[in-house]
Amino acid sequence: MIMTRPPLPFSHANPHVRQIKPDQLPPVKYQILNCQGKDILVGRMKIETPTVTLLNSAISPAAAHRSASQESGHAFILRRFDTGAISLTTMFRAAFPNAPEHDEKAEVQWVKDNYDLSGNNGSSKDNHITRLAGVWVSPSVALELSHAYKIDDIISSVVEAAPDPKGNYRRSGKAAAAAAAAASTVSAAPSPPSNAGSALPPLPMQSATKSLPTPSPSSPGPNLLKRRKDSSPAPTPPVTSPEASKPLPRRSARTKSPAPRSAAQMAPLTSLLNQTPKAGRSSPKKQDELVVTPGGSEETVVEDVAGSDLHEEDVLEQQKLIADLKAQRDAKKLAEQQQQEEDESMESGDSDEVDGPSKLKRAREEDEPAFKFEFKEPEVVERPVATNSRVRRFTLEPRTKSFAWGLAAFAVGMGAVSFLPNFF
Repeated sequence: MIMTRPPLPFSHANPHVRQIKPDQLPPVKYQILNCQGKDILVGRMKIETPTVTLLNSAISPAAAHRSASQESGHAFILRRFDTGAISLTTMFRAAFPNAPEHDEKAEVQWVKDNYDLSGNNGSSKDNHITRLAGVWVSPSVALELSHAYKIDDIISSVVEAAPDPKGNYRRSGKAAAAAAAAASTVSAAPSPPSNAGSALPPLPMQSATKSLPTPSPSSPGPNLLKRRKDSSPAPTPPVTSPEASKPLPRRSARTKSPAPRSAAQMAPLTSLLNQTPKAGRSSPKKQDELVVTPGGSEETVVEDVAGSDLHEEDVLEQQKLIADLKAQRDAKKLAEQQQQEEDESMESGDSDEVDGPSKLKRAREEDEPAFKFEFKEPEVVERPVATNSRVRRFTLEPRTKSFAWGLAAFAVGMGAVSFLPNFF
């Protein structure tokens, strides 16, 4: 059953869309989103929108907060290239950025009721597809809806966009953090001693042993090695001198400190910090603290589709599924009840429905006609007489046979008339 489409909020249409010429459309940029352990290539097109303030009584605070384009003056139309689907939510918000939230919900519900959206986004039926926030439609449905939204050229450009299969596209913040964590796990593995033995500086234990009293030159070398082994479990405090009282630059716990230098060879602290190479990898947590990106920007728009709204959508979907099952169950019970009532009415006929089953049965027995047996006389059929096969040739017809019998009787009578007078 096709429902009546709710009216579109053309009073809140995006005025910037009319100013975009077909040959001056914004480019489609690509980004890799890591969601549920899978990398998804997502394309986005930036559309300018008018800025909205909360003083407008027609816009609710929730509707203004849900779209970051209402603060930054732009919206993004998203497309995922694993299924080729386009986000209906971003299409509606780019076409009608200032529309109330109930208009968006009504339009989305109408699309769900009148189009087949399977295979576009993950759901309970499509478990093999990664679930992203919002409602996603196929390119053909998106082109059909874009005509009603007055954004035909924009959606056509998004549908025709084709990313380079060999392109190295930027990853989202979460995807980059996941890749950095994987790289740190690989780099944290201990390296073989043969490769790092020549490049690492001398250990601090060697400098500590040098500050200890040394034996006489006549002592053999193995005693020195034995002394180092004995002193290794309990490190002795190094002997500090006035010349070496300056603090050394702090090193990472993963890199070994170089041996202390003499006062003549030690450079100033500032020059040493400038010459010290930075760590090759910075932790994802530190990057998140330094780089603060406002919500709804190009850095976070792709991450928003994999945000916390998925749980709420799953809950709503499950509630709707339960409500549909209950409605089907009630409809089935109602149909069975109606069918049962129809059967009872057909059985009862014109009798009153208040009467019990016994009266209904008695009424049916009275209405049934009595059985009358019509006896018929048995049909008399001449019994066939079996004759000898030799007599068959003398078989005569009944008329001829009766004529023959009559002649025979006449002959007997004539003989009796002629011979009987001779005896008297």
